[in-house]
Amino acid sequence: MDIASLLFAALALLLGVGLGRWRRPRPTHPELRAVPLAERNSPGAALALFDLDGLTGVNDQHDFDTGDRLLHAVGDVLRRGLPPGAALERLESGRLLIWAPDTDLDTAVGMAERLRSLASLVQVAGLDGTVARTLSVGVVATATDESRARSILRADMALANAKRAGGNQTGAVRAAAAPSIMPSQDVIADAIHTRALEYHVQPIARLSDRRAVGVESLLRWNRPDGVVLGPGGFIDTLNRLPEAGVDLLPGVAIDAAEHFVRRPKPIYTTFNVTGAILDGKDSPAGRWLTQILDKLPAEHLVLEIVETAVIVAPDRAHALIEELRARGVRIALDDFGTGLSNLERLCSYPVDILKVDRYFVAGLGTTGREEATLTAMVALAKGMNLDLIAEGIETEAQTQALIDLGVHYGQGYHLGRPAPAADWSARMNTPA
Repeated sequence: MDIASLLFAALALLLGVGLGRWRRPRPTHPELRAVPLAERNSPGAALALFDLDGLTGVNDQHDFDTGDRLLHAVGDVLRRGLPPGAALERLESGRLLIWAPDTDLDTAVGMAERLRSLASLVQVAGLDGTVARTLSVGVVATATDESRARSILRADMALANAKRAGGNQTGAVRAAAAPSIMPSQDVIADAIHTRALEYHVQPIARLSDRRAVGVESLLRWNRPDGVVLGPGGFIDTLNRLPEAGVDLLPGVAIDAAEHFVRRPKPIYTTFNVTGAILDGKDSPAGRWLTQILDKLPAEHLVLEIVETAVIVAPDRAHALIEELRARGVRIALDDFGTGLSNLERLCSYPVDILKVDRYFVAGLGTTGREEATLTAMVALAKGMNLDLIAEGIETEAQTQALIDLGVHYGQGYHLGRPAPAADWSARMNTPA
């Protein structure tokens, strides 16, 4: 098949995929099968959320590579011990999620205890002897009318209870709690004031030499119990805060970015932006952007339009994007090929970077369709003079496959996990 035919076929596939988020699941790691979408709300299922006790201490006392190797080894033990039909998935901040279909809570607790005991025996070599850690687990029975995100939040509550009780144990929640499990406004407001709500960053690397060329900033909440939550665990509350509280967030973003944009050899920092920011009105979101631009060098900023961003004023958004690019800011389409981050958006707005959704990376080496699609994306990006960044890189094999396909940049756990900006800044300042 010639490149023109290949491009046409793959772009047709992109248009279909870009119509929504529902798609067939792909594993996030060859050893960690993603939880199937169709099964997430099935009756009689249970979730078990595993977390290593004191993983931060491993990173501090040894190095991040030791922590990564320990996490992979624990994940391998859990995977090998899965009951039939169960699936294992790695979440952010190093936690591991097991989904068990047709399993009641008591059976799930027994399974979790057995796996927790086995995984606690795992050891890896560190800088000074062997390293091992115990695990804590939170287990819940899912409800048929409950979203996956809410089930995970309840499992996280059970895990937090196990941690507070000293760790190295399993906590369980028998039924969904009636009241809201979102944190209160006072709790989130305090997190902003104390900087417990901060941006973690994940490196974006040049694949040929693995050198960081930029970082993506990701808003995180460092809870008092040691758990690190992404926006799904607090965004609803954050959106209801008074403007006086939300207006502190630009300072949090600026503090994170300055570690990288003010270096002797600066690298760029990216921030996710929503439709509210692109709407351009005098709102907390608009003021966030204004303060960011006032304090940080535009030439080292990238704004990623998230794939869920609903743009209600396209003309105003287009004008704002043009203005930002004139100042030196680059614009990226996040999760390209899925949701609203599709060809229509690419043709509607002037952008500089396409960030390929992890879905296409996870499928490499299977049917060959992802390779064909990525080949078309590479040709598309080259024809439009855009940079292409692959997301969700989990293995060396994926990295090499992307290089062979002509993808030059990427990010993912294989290249570096999200961590506080100061931690990554220190790592980048340490000679390899």
